[in-house]
Order: sequence, then C-alpha cells, then structure tokens
Amino acid sequence: MLYMTINDKLYKDPKRKCGSQSEIPKIKYKGDMIIVSGYQKFAINKKTKNIKYIGKENKFKYINKLMGKLNTQYKCKSLVDIGCSSGLSSLIALNNNFENILSLDHDPEYIDTLKIIKNKCNITKINEALFSFGDTITKKFDVVFCGALIHWVFSLTADFRNFYSIISYLISMTNKILVIEWVHPEDVAIKKLNHLKKRANDSDEEYNTQNFENAVNKFTTIISKKNADRSTRTIYVLKKI
Repeated sequence: MLYMTINDKLYKDPKRKCGSQSEIPKIKYKGDMIIVSGYQKFAINKKTKNIKYIGKENKFKYINKLMGKLNTQYKCKSLVDIGCSSGLSSLIALNNNFENILSLDHDPEYIDTLKIIKNKCNITKINEALFSFGDTITKKFDVVFCGALIHWVFSLTADFRNFYSIISYLISMTNKILVIEWVHPEDVAIKKLNHLKKRANDSDEEYNTQNFENAVNKFTTIISKKNADRSTRTIYVLKKI
C-alpha cells in the first residue's frame, strides 16, 4: 500500500530529467578508487571497500562509530536505509559487519549509482530498491536508519503531516533500533526551500523539536542524540519500547 503522494512541482528540481534533488549523482574512477559525488560525496576502494569521506566527514565518522556500536553492543545484523542516496550509510553498515542491508530511495539515478558501486566492489549483502515513504515494508530489521529526510516527509507528503504517524511508520520496521536525523526548523535547508509553508494546512502539527520528541517518546527510549553535522541536524538513536 502506498501512502505518500508528492507534488512534483514542489518536490522535484526542474533541471533533473530523472529524480528530484538538485545534486546529480556522478561516478569517476582513479585506480582502485570509485569517487562518488552528488548529495553524498565519498570514495570507496573497489578491493578493500575502505571509505574516504569527502563531504560531511564528522557526520559520517560518527555514523561509522555508531554502526560499530550497534553491531557489537546491540547485536544488530540487519538494516534498512531509508532515503539511502548513493548508499554511503549502507556501505558504512556493511563495513561494520551488518549482514543484510536494504537500501531504499525514491530517486532512480541514485539507486543506479549504488548498483554500479555494488557491481564494481562485488558487494552481495546490500539490496537496493526504489521506494516512496509509506510503502509497505513487511520485513523487520534490527536497525531502521533514516537520514535527513523528515522535513521533506512532513512538509511535502499528503498523509504524514504529524510526527506520530512518521515515527509510527518507521518504528514498525524494527524490533530494536531506530536512527533518525532530526532537521531543526531553523535549519538553512528549510529556510532556503521554504518547506514548511509550501503545503501548510491548518490541521498540521507544528514542526518543532518538542513535538518531534513527544512522538518519539511514545514508541521509543532515547539512547543518545548528537549534532554530528551542524547544530541544526541531530542524530537520534532510539530503542523501541
């Protein structure tokens, strides 16, 4: 069942023939290194699968440390990466001994980029698929990972205009851990793109941190929260109640 509907005129970058974001994914090769640009910027070694972070280094170093902790301390082996882009967080999970990874994104060019990376690196433990937020996912994973997506979901979807429904949907995919990157209303991306006012309804819940945490606390216990990129982006690690 598909819950999400998007107004393409609001969501899609007009310069893109395919996909939506203004950052177009590209791949270059230098020796054994695959160099990826676009929304995510990184390089991966085809033989060792070692990753070099080119953009947002502190954030992805933190995610790497977090994936290691989830694998060893919480015995997590499976992960679904919601809004995976080129698959960087999925690849980080792979390098931290996750055995079963599902990478989902609505943008076919980014999914194709991940397919190329998988093929060049001979990766078999990541599966990728096109996805709209709200699609039914019947399988449960140890970890649900949702990067900086919540502001898009909240403001540009028809049926997710409150945090309770968003967190309820995400938590339904796991029996253990939800990792979600909260984008504060003061974030430059929200102010620049005017997300919250484009389709505002009188019935919408107010988009703020308190309302977000109120919804989170109905379903989970907050293990940690850290500003790993900038002060207006906070990664929450949540344990399902």
